[in-house]
Amino acid sequence: MTMNEVVVQAEKLAYAYGHTPVLQDISLSINGGEIYGLVGADGAGKSTLLSLAAGQLAPHSGILQVLGKASTEPNLRGDIAYMPQNFGLYPDLSIMENMQFFADLHGLANQAAERRITDLLTRTGLKGFEARRSGNLSGGMMQKLALASVLVHDPKVMFLDEPTTGVDPVSRRAFWRLLESVRAEGVAILFATANMDEAERCDRVGMLQNGKLTREGAPLDLIQQNQAQLAAVFGPSVRQYREKIRQLPSVEMAFPVGIKLNVWLRDQTSLQTLKQDLSTLSQGLDAKLAIPSLHDATLRDLALAQQSRGG
Repeated sequence: MTMNEVVVQAEKLAYAYGHTPVLQDISLSINGGEIYGLVGADGAGKSTLLSLAAGQLAPHSGILQVLGKASTEPNLRGDIAYMPQNFGLYPDLSIMENMQFFADLHGLANQAAERRITDLLTRTGLKGFEARRSGNLSGGMMQKLALASVLVHDPKVMFLDEPTTGVDPVSRRAFWRLLESVRAEGVAILFATANMDEAERCDRVGMLQNGKLTREGAPLDLIQQNQAQLAAVFGPSVRQYREKIRQLPSVEMAFPVGIKLNVWLRDQTSLQTLKQDLSTLSQGLDAKLAIPSLHDATLRDLALAQQSRGG
């Protein structure tokens, strides 16, 4: 497998539980050496799509190929790594025993397994803790061990379902450093997340909403697709003015963020116009233009979609 080679390919993929559609008309591709972020809220269909990609479920219609083969092909198991939300380690086993178990599961020879385990323990920062029982690990160390376990057989493709949920920020950054080193080796990674900060670290993202891919592209491109300007509004008790600010003629929508409001301006509206409108509410309110994040852009898209449905 080489960098930029298509590794995962879905075309018009669909899946349903009974008569309830879960995924509809999903088309995407993921290349070697790429982290593709599958972004959506709970219930959007992320876990189902990863289960399909990992061969745990069979598509109801459409095409889903991994490494040029149908995703359900049994002989793919040695080339993929799948880490579902409930990925299980054995709490009564030590870090080393868990690693050795997964090496045995994939049929690694003793010397190859020893080299691979030593490398992964070093890269994850678990070296020196080999004898510690996994049931006694912190959340961050547990996730590092889980990732090391699915990497032990040197897979070509990884499917990770919200692997950093509940992990502290320091451990999350360490987890991502390891992912980026794996990606640099040419491994393709499909990473499901509801965290927009993590989504911005992906090479490309697909926004999954109600089982459909609504947008796809590099995070910066998706942010720049929003033509409206974003302003930060601040001042004494600014959040108490949210409803009145939303009704200003210069404002498209407003969201509370910490002690300020993020305000999207209507087309052709200047910052000066917004400031003049704010002064009619309170002389203490002020605004400045802000650089939107993917989280900001996605909130706006969701709000616009709800408005179009009459919600």
